[in-house]
Amino acid sequence: MLSMRLIMNRIKTNKELLFSLLPYLVFLTGSLIYFGFFVDYILFYQEKSALFISSSDFLVENLHQPGGLLIYFGKFFSTFFYYPFVGAAIVSVILTLTILTISKTISFLSGKAVVILPFIIGAVLFYLQSNYRFLLFNNLGLLLQLALFLLSIKYLKFLKGWVPVLIAPFWFFATGGFAWIFSLLLTFNFAFEKSREGWIKVILLWCLNLIIFYISKEFLFFQPGKVLLMYPFSEQNTGSQQVLFLAIAGIASILPVIAKIKFNLFTKFKVTALVGGLTASALIIIALVTIGIKQFDKKDKQYFHVEKLFYENKFDEIINYNLTNPSNNILTIFLNNIALCETNKLNDLLFNFRQSPDGNTLFLKWEMVSEVLKRGGYFYYTIGMVNEAHRWAYENMVMKGLSPEGLKMLIRTELINGNYKMAAKYIALLKNTFFYKNEAATFEKFLFNDSKITANQKLVEKRQDKIKTDFFSITDEPNINVERSLASDTLNKKAFEYKMAFHLLKKDYRGIAALLPKLQELGFNKVPALLGEAAVAYATLNSKPLPNLGRLSIDPQTEPRWMQFLQTFQANGNNLKTAEPALRNNFRNTFWYYSFYL
Repeated sequence: MLSMRLIMNRIKTNKELLFSLLPYLVFLTGSLIYFGFFVDYILFYQEKSALFISSSDFLVENLHQPGGLLIYFGKFFSTFFYYPFVGAAIVSVILTLTILTISKTISFLSGKAVVILPFIIGAVLFYLQSNYRFLLFNNLGLLLQLALFLLSIKYLKFLKGWVPVLIAPFWFFATGGFAWIFSLLLTFNFAFEKSREGWIKVILLWCLNLIIFYISKEFLFFQPGKVLLMYPFSEQNTGSQQVLFLAIAGIASILPVIAKIKFNLFTKFKVTALVGGLTASALIIIALVTIGIKQFDKKDKQYFHVEKLFYENKFDEIINYNLTNPSNNILTIFLNNIALCETNKLNDLLFNFRQSPDGNTLFLKWEMVSEVLKRGGYFYYTIGMVNEAHRWAYENMVMKGLSPEGLKMLIRTELINGNYKMAAKYIALLKNTFFYKNEAATFEKFLFNDSKITANQKLVEKRQDKIKTDFFSITDEPNINVERSLASDTLNKKAFEYKMAFHLLKKDYRGIAALLPKLQELGFNKVPALLGEAAVAYATLNSKPLPNLGRLSIDPQTEPRWMQFLQTFQANGNNLKTAEPALRNNFRNTFWYYSFYL
């Protein structure tokens, strides 16, 4: 009878444990599904924004500033975002462990189980992490402070609890500004000690912190005080959500205070483990679904899908995807225009996509702060300005550190220029990564081997298109660089396509007509559709003959369609506003419609 009772009690205890863990399992599963299947573009962005190098030099490099070790581990975990589901698992485990640690901390300090506050904090952290610019090391840094504090109050009690005081100043070197959370947790915990020794610990803790901070500022790292105080926390690395994250960090810092006051508010609510677990799980599901829907950004998902295809050189897939999923994002259209040029379709399909009349969708102006620097160089790479593409990639590396695609661009440009020794150094870095070793091995085959490069279609084309004459680029007016590159290399077909595309955007009928005879010289097999439309319209409106195109000819359907365009316009009383719907339906992707209405 007694053994049966023990068995029943054990079963009851196991059930209670299961239902108490249920909310955590629900949160973990919900987060895993969301980041793994719905917003995997967040993981793609963060994996492509930094590069973890598995070498001692890379580790030492990250020890040059307090908080560098936290960045190091953040990059280590982020490198596994290469596989979206693995990345989702890492993010979800960190968030769930943070919730669990907060719950265990309050329970240990108060002697009572707590659910509500930890999951509120977890929901906010989930919200923050669902912004693609909120980097993983922020939540990792918070988790490490909470975990070390829980470890300190539960297991580091020898030497009368002085061990955490001695650890705190050195913890600053590892986690930087995040270490102040740990120090504040210790401070409030010591303040509640009944003996005077607690206040002595507080005083000594902050004296040691100040000493370490002063030594770091004046003798070790020579950084401004504000940088040392906050690094690696920043507005940029939190996706401009620093106020909300600081609020959460502030709440986490006063957990010892919360443990003393919060439970008096809920003592009258008595629920079973089953009811509590199911209720909490239901609320978590509602919260995650609500936050997930609010934070999901279709435009971001579309853009990063295009960027992924771009890095894989799947240019036709980019074009087809954007035809099916039209975008107003300048970066999306910028990459799409490069894809059009790489497939010789830029002057055929330019107006199948929304364009900026000032040319900002054709080429990006130099920008050090935003994401432009990471992507703008691809335009120069396409038109043969290899040195300028290298400069953009190099400056981005200096400003924001190594990234997979940036490093590959540096390797390609050095190989094209024949700078094999420098290329070898970059390849050595790529070889020391987890997921880019095969690409590094492929690049390595080209070192000091011109014949191998000649046999590679992509590299040899870029070497042939490379501008042979150096000149200072005008980063604020990229179209001028196109003109200069053509002045030094009159047979640069891709640069010419961009030049003509810019003329189309500027509605320059005369300029387009004057340049059409160069098409045959540049090796075009046909007159691109949009250029033919511009030429026919110019000839008709100015009563001039079409320019001499040599063996090339304009599509015979172009002139009849132009007549149809004019007839539709005339049928609506030559009224631009009245004729617009009919013209949009039949001619929306033509140069004529763009010229009249955009």
